[in-house]
Amino acid sequence: MSFLLALIFSLSSNLDNFVIGLTYGVKNERIPLVSNAIIAFITALVTFISMLGGQLVTQLIPHKVSNELGSVIFILMGTWFICADMLKKQQQKEEKQSTVLNFKGAVMLGLLLSINNIGVGILGSITHLSIYLVVALTFITGMMLTYAGNNIGDSVIGKMVGKYNDLISGGLLILLGILSLFFSF
Repeated sequence: MSFLLALIFSLSSNLDNFVIGLTYGVKNERIPLVSNAIIAFITALVTFISMLGGQLVTQLIPHKVSNELGSVIFILMGTWFICADMLKKQQQKEEKQSTVLNFKGAVMLGLLLSINNIGVGILGSITHLSIYLVVALTFITGMMLTYAGNNIGDSVIGKMVGKYNDLISGGLLILLGILSLFFSF
């Protein structure tokens, strides 16, 4: 069960990688393997650091309380993502991404994509997910989702996932919160 929860965690925090890859794929811009690895490394590193910070929090709070608190916060974050997606669709504002991806661009994208991993990483640690498993899966899913998005490009599936990115990510966070409430690690 820990592997499944770590996988759900990694997928929910890396769905933006798919959208970035998709954005470049639609424009027939390829994200080189090195740039993809830089992005994945930065998100994994930020996740690792934030999960270490979360471990400090767990030393102050009893295991059962921290697990339940983390689970509830996951559910609230998932709900926030879904509500934010609905508000964004009402405003109908779309921002264009840069079409040039060099080393500097990969570092900037990695930093931007890892912002949501900070809070989620702390929560993952509070709910006692394995740090090393989460970090490894964050790196792997980050690479795979960026690659998949970049290669799917302008397909119907790519557009659907891109369009519902926040809903899918929010749903995964809610699922993670519910599962971690029922299954203690």
